[in-house]
Amino acid sequence: MKKLWMILLIPLLSGCWDSHNIEELSLVVGEGIDKSKKNDEIKLTHQILVPPGTSVQENQGQQKYKNITVSAKTLHEAIRDSLLITNTILTNHQRILIINEDVLKDIPMEAIINMFIRDNSIRRSCLVLLTKKSTKEILGNSEADDIPSNVIFELKDNEKRTNKILPPLTLGQASASLQSDGSFAIQAVDIKGGKLILDGAGVINNSKLVGVMSADDIASLNWLNGTVKGGIIEESHHGDPFSVEVIKRTRRKITTELDGEHLTINISIGYTGRLSEDWYTKENSIKESYIKDAERVAEDKVEQDVEKIIGKLQHDYKTGVAGLYRYVENQHPKFWKKNKKKWDEIFSDADINYHIDIRIIDFGAKGGTK
Repeated sequence: MKKLWMILLIPLLSGCWDSHNIEELSLVVGEGIDKSKKNDEIKLTHQILVPPGTSVQENQGQQKYKNITVSAKTLHEAIRDSLLITNTILTNHQRILIINEDVLKDIPMEAIINMFIRDNSIRRSCLVLLTKKSTKEILGNSEADDIPSNVIFELKDNEKRTNKILPPLTLGQASASLQSDGSFAIQAVDIKGGKLILDGAGVINNSKLVGVMSADDIASLNWLNGTVKGGIIEESHHGDPFSVEVIKRTRRKITTELDGEHLTINISIGYTGRLSEDWYTKENSIKESYIKDAERVAEDKVEQDVEKIIGKLQHDYKTGVAGLYRYVENQHPKFWKKNKKKWDEIFSDADINYHIDIRIIDFGAKGGTK
């Protein structure tokens, strides 16, 4: 019996035969893809963590990361060529993938993310973002000892405080969308005032970038999708500004109707909110009629904004990034099977009716005036 235990313990005493010190590895947290000056090549930038106390940190003023950029004909070749510059690259902890707009104007997104999808070491939860600037510039923009990839990744958490951020798009979700209707929106990142910010979005259709939306467009798209988790509705009543803070969604119902080949989509949604700011000097939030009027103004504002984004989606971009095809697929499977390849055309001609019900359930500590 003792011999058996000794045999079992020997592997534990020997350690990992193929282990490496962390200083000998290049742990990638972010990557960026740009067009190269050479027409037949693309440029890949790795953002690599620098372990504390290494000579690299000492030489670069304790910087916590280093960036390595390599150009090649394929992304896999660029990764292999980067090994001429740095140690073994590990992408198991990669958090973001940023793609420059110009890349997606010429190369299908399905091709760009192909290598990342095939690589089992890269997490499907890795976020995918767009930028009009060079990704090398984005990944090189940091304050103090911040790591740009981490800053960008953490900005997504603000979607509970503002409605101008899209729900995070992961590598897995992007791949699934490309395989289904091929139409979706992708959050954009930019630099303003020397700081990294989330600003606007790209519209992807048939694997190509077909348009760019503003931050206000994102807010409208989130209202259309029912994905608003927070943020402010700004409008005016009685000639003065006021704000309603979004609390939570209470309901969402989508029905689709067919009249021959013509599609009608009816969207009804409910939210609760708080009257967070009101500049009207004679406001009286305790009075039910006053609150009802504020609710009506807020509802009109949202419905007008949604109507504008629907117009852009149908006539400018000619694609349904809102994912409404799923309701057509579920509610009219035979129609969808017959017409799914013409979805952009069907969506562009469809009647889309949107109605929102906002209930202000809180107005803070101030209620009435003397």
